[in-house]
Amino acid sequence: MKAQPTLATPQDHRRHFEDSLVLLRAVRTTLADLLARAESGEDMPFREIAAKQAELETALRRAFEAEARWNGFAAESAAASPDGPLDLEALRADLACRLSRIAACCAEGA
Repeated sequence: MKAQPTLATPQDHRRHFEDSLVLLRAVRTTLADLLARAESGEDMPFREIAAKQAELETALRRAFEAEARWNGFAAESAAASPDGPLDLEALRADLACRLSRIAACCAEGA
C-alpha cells in the first residue's frame, strides 16, 4: 500500500527555512573563525577551511531552496484567496442565516 503524501503546512515551510538559516549562520561563523585563525598566522590545515566553505555553500543552497518553497506556498495561498484573508465574521453570519432558513423550512414541513 502506497503511503499518502502529507501536505506541508506554512509552519513546516517556516521551520525548514529557519533551520536552514541557523545552519547557514553557524557555518558562516565557523568559517569566519577559521579564516581569522589563518590570517593571524596560526598553523592549520586549509582543508578544514575548504570543508567549512563547502558546508556554507550547502547551507546557503538549502536556505535558498526553503525560501523558494515558502515563496511558492505563499503565492499559491494568495492565489487561492485573491480577495485576501477570509472574513470569518461574514462567514459565520452567512452560515447562521442559512441554518435559520433550513430550520424554518424544516419547521414548516413538520
